[in-house]
Amino acid sequence: MHRTSQWCAKAAVLSAVLAVACTPRTTVNDSPQPGAAVEVSITPRSATLAPNAVLAFQADVSGASDSAVAWSASCGSITAAGLYRAPAAAATCTVSVTSHADPTRTATATVDVVATVAPWRPFSAGSPWNTPLPTDPVLAPDSAALVADFMNSSPYGVHLDVNISGYSIPLYWADGATPTHTVIASLGGEGWTSIDGTQATATMPIPVGAVPDPLGDHHLLVVDRQRNLEWGCWNMTESAGKWSAGVCAIADLNGTGVRTPVTQARPWYLAVGARACGFPLVAGLIRTEEIAAGRIDHALVVAYPHVRAGVFTSPASTAQARVGDDAISTRGIPCGGRLQFDPRVDLDALDLSRSGRIIMRALQEYGAYVGDYSGALTLYAENSAAAQAFWSTGVLEMYELLGRIDMARFRVIEIGTLHDNGNGN
Repeated sequence: MHRTSQWCAKAAVLSAVLAVACTPRTTVNDSPQPGAAVEVSITPRSATLAPNAVLAFQADVSGASDSAVAWSASCGSITAAGLYRAPAAAATCTVSVTSHADPTRTATATVDVVATVAPWRPFSAGSPWNTPLPTDPVLAPDSAALVADFMNSSPYGVHLDVNISGYSIPLYWADGATPTHTVIASLGGEGWTSIDGTQATATMPIPVGAVPDPLGDHHLLVVDRQRNLEWGCWNMTESAGKWSAGVCAIADLNGTGVRTPVTQARPWYLAVGARACGFPLVAGLIRTEEIAAGRIDHALVVAYPHVRAGVFTSPASTAQARVGDDAISTRGIPCGGRLQFDPRVDLDALDLSRSGRIIMRALQEYGAYVGDYSGALTLYAENSAAAQAFWSTGVLEMYELLGRIDMARFRVIEIGTLHDNGNGN
């Protein structure tokens, strides 16, 4: 786990709790009576701790002769062993350390408690989204031609943008207390109930104030932190409290993030997702806490005009349909194809902002999977109102990379087995 910042606190014996900020690691010397609990209260500073970051607590106890020590922690309403998702608002996280010494003697213990903050990362460690590229990956034989077409495919110019204010993904967080609504989807994938995939229904958690993206695709993404599920919808609308969408599906965020290909799924509509290429919406999304932490540890998702229509390769499960003379079946990188920015480029030598460098480092280490059609060359950053407020403080803007990178230094990784979706013409 990438360590970004730490908090610690002193505690007195028998639950006299003091919440204080201190250096990254602090040793607390106490002499609790056997069985007494030493509570350490950790109050993260909201300006530093990004909402929904992951907290990993460690409690190391030494010096307690002939004793055993147990510890537990809670953060807001979330309690589990070792790893916690922080609440959306600042909250007090408490670690309790209990000495179980011989009842005839007093234990003297040195308690060392550290809270490590790191961005949450969906999907399993072995997911293609979380797998770095090898040092010398095999490239597609026509990589140079594909990149030349990629970089020159947009009428808006040869530059890679980051969609924020519109045409992106508003991310909201849910838990057991989040209100639920019946959502009717014209096409429902996993998690939606229907006879043939159409007019599918599901009971979906939707936080108060959640709003779909205002432009174009009208995406809406809700992540249930307790069940580690994504609820993703395309063309989402709300009228008089009733919600409907074009396409919706859930995704297990403990899994690989890869749906069964539409050519193999039974029934076929279990392959669909809210992106054209079948990806979960959280896959490849640039999130606020990652930029705050200074690192993105997963592949990104990219869209562009000349995405190849009709065919796809894993981790895509469906293909982009033909779009006029842009997305056609005889040209371009298909859904699931992977681009990488040449890792031999010294990012320190480029005129990059802090956020730009974080993004380009991810594109060197993990690359980006082609996931959708777009009128420009596009990456995606979360764009709820709260996220946009964070970005607008000078952290990230749409043209963050404009004029700062050589687009010709991208390359296309060898494309895997192609599946024919039958929608390329």
